[in-house]
Amino acid sequence: MWLLAACGGASQDGATEGRIPAGPDPVVVRIPRGGGIVRAYRFTALDSTIWRSTHVAPPTERVLAFDQENGLLAFSDTTGSPGWVDLRLGAVRRPTRASFASVVSSDGWAVFGTTASGSVVRMTPSGDWQSPQSDPIGRVLPAADGNVLVVANRGGRNAVLRMRPPDDAVTDSLAVDSITRATVTAMGDRAYVAAGDKLWSVPPGAFDGVEEFDVGDEVLALAPTPSGDRVFIAHAGSSRLQRLDRYAREIGGSTKLPGMATELRMDPLGRFLLVRPVRGDSAWVVDVGTEEIVGAVATKWRADLPTVAFDGTVVAWQGNDVAFIEPRAGRERRRVGNGANDIWFFARWNGFRPRARGLDQPVAFRSGDSLAAPIAGAMDTPPAATAPGATPAAPPPPAPPEPARPAEATSRGRGGWILSFAAVLSSERAQGLVDEISVNGERPRVSVSTADGTTVYRVIMGPFGSRDEAERAGRASGHTFWVYEAGGGT
Repeated sequence: MWLLAACGGASQDGATEGRIPAGPDPVVVRIPRGGGIVRAYRFTALDSTIWRSTHVAPPTERVLAFDQENGLLAFSDTTGSPGWVDLRLGAVRRPTRASFASVVSSDGWAVFGTTASGSVVRMTPSGDWQSPQSDPIGRVLPAADGNVLVVANRGGRNAVLRMRPPDDAVTDSLAVDSITRATVTAMGDRAYVAAGDKLWSVPPGAFDGVEEFDVGDEVLALAPTPSGDRVFIAHAGSSRLQRLDRYAREIGGSTKLPGMATELRMDPLGRFLLVRPVRGDSAWVVDVGTEEIVGAVATKWRADLPTVAFDGTVVAWQGNDVAFIEPRAGRERRRVGNGANDIWFFARWNGFRPRARGLDQPVAFRSGDSLAAPIAGAMDTPPAATAPGATPAAPPPPAPPEPARPAEATSRGRGGWILSFAAVLSSERAQGLVDEISVNGERPRVSVSTADGTTVYRVIMGPFGSRDEAERAGRASGHTFWVYEAGGGT
């Protein structure tokens, strides 16, 4: 997910091509498709690595989303199992090795999976939630406000269910025909579902604002602009793109295409729309501001490519290479040999910058986050030259933190402050976290409890004599954590 979003007129004069908008650092993360070390580059220096993971990623199918605040890149591997690449610590974390029928995330922190038995599972680095459903689940659409839309299959029709984890209750439902396409705006404030020639606009927070539109023929693809003001629609009855104006509440306007379209992919900055033709390996490029075709690029299609880079070039998959093409002129600006062997993700993030040496305390991130050590040779600090044949000197290790030991208590778990790392539904996963975490040579323990018939395994340490001591130990662990006051036995 990118931070900047523009829609419309900015690209009409062509000035956006070649210019990188201001904002956080433009970063390219590359995950080997066959598994391996994850690497990051600063755009456009794609031959100079600024960061690499300390853990090996599994064979990866696609990136799901990016949590900028915590530096977590959610992904799905080739078996349908989710995970996170922690860009702060360099770790690759797997909440489970189980495979899911579908895996989705809107924010990079919470990953939703659907099981063959009909359950919806939400996985986060700090704990899991599961909600069994009586009907088979088709897809899950997470929203920005904490609600999640679940599409259940009921005979020949679908029902869109609204839920708000961790509550299991269905707070609203909407009966529709068999859904063929569904998407959520980048802002997460609107969902669009299509069934046949009908399109529904669904606000995740209240189903009493649902609107229905007649498209005229079977919907093949949907693509909202980043702001959500317009939705482009490709359908089976014509080679023209339709446009739904969200605020005018009407379908109008159209873009004449060279042929039928089967997939639409929006530029994260709203400058261009990439259109996949029914036949051939190419992408038609539509200027979102003028709604006119401005070019075509030769490319194969997969989950990450083609896409639009920070400078407005189309990132194309050509053979074993990845090429950056100016969409209007058709000129190739750069090419990365064997780049197609990686999954590409473009992110805006300042987290790879070295920390100022004068800081006497680490920067505070969202509850329970910790910092990786500064990266030698990162963006603003070029690496020192090394004599030919000499072995580069390793950067000095960061000064070890001063972890706090758990306070002694006359009754274990009574009083004081508890340091919690996770609450999970699997004893094996809990024990795996225990084996990963060490603070001053001590490991956490697993506390087992039951809530509403569900067994929960909590990975905890403590009690500690003060919140500061518990938080200091949490930071020293290198894992996400939170702290709470002990109110009784743990």
